[in-house]
Amino acid sequence: MTTADLGGAPGRTMPRWLRLSWLMGPGFVLVVLPFLGAMIMLAAYSLNYRDDNGMGLGGSIWREFLTDPFSWQVLWNSVRIAGLATIFTLIVAYPTAAALLKVRNRTWRTLAYVALFSPLLMSVVSRSYGWLLLLSDNGFVNQMFGALGLGPYRLIFNETGVIIAIVHVILPYAVLPILNIMTQVPPIYGEAAKDLGAGGWALFRRVTLPLTLPGVIVAAEIVFALSISAFVTPSLLGGGRVLTLSRLVYDNIGLVEWGLAAVQAIVLLATALAALFVLERMNRATHAGKGD
Repeated sequence: MTTADLGGAPGRTMPRWLRLSWLMGPGFVLVVLPFLGAMIMLAAYSLNYRDDNGMGLGGSIWREFLTDPFSWQVLWNSVRIAGLATIFTLIVAYPTAAALLKVRNRTWRTLAYVALFSPLLMSVVSRSYGWLLLLSDNGFVNQMFGALGLGPYRLIFNETGVIIAIVHVILPYAVLPILNIMTQVPPIYGEAAKDLGAGGWALFRRVTLPLTLPGVIVAAEIVFALSISAFVTPSLLGGGRVLTLSRLVYDNIGLVEWGLAAVQAIVLLATALAALFVLERMNRATHAGKGD
């Protein structure tokens, strides 16, 4: 088949910039343009775009947010919950990925993948309600503690329940990048370290972890971004007692306080981007260290 058969002139090919435009055009129109439009509207509302007093654009809403200790407390709550959820998710995801990597039987490996990733087929609302029942005062978890002579413990309507549920919801997103980087590590490195007398802990600390650290950082980026913007899980498991910035955005939209909601949404996005920037710098540093 020739170029002429494809409808083009013989001997001529489409310029590279035009090919890229055709390939990136649909994604740009469907993703980038709506995002830019939404950000422009958020910026306009945050600057009193619809001020009923006719004062025009101004920074009064920003001053109200930045000078309110309550806003900073809620922002800190959001960052702390997201940070703790990220740490605990990585602690669970790393050995989970390592265990999946060691499963050689195809049937058992398939069952393990189904058990790990099948919850993604359910809505976050259903999973959050499930944890609400499991962690309630008379739920399964407290009944197990009672059988051991412990508890009952207050596990819902506080940050403990919120973090437990977030870890469960976000876990598959952390396992994937860690498992991916683990499959790229040649087994010969571990074998060489064992031949040189490295024990299990030394092998993990000096070989396995440094080689898989880029995947861990990528997992942390995904988990933190999803955790800090989570709304359903903190609302249900927190019972209105655990305030996050995403919850305040929702409440202010319901109260038609669009200007304040816009400011809070922008601050939430900026906080997530700042954390992702720091993590990405760490990721680049690990790659630079390998290059040296």
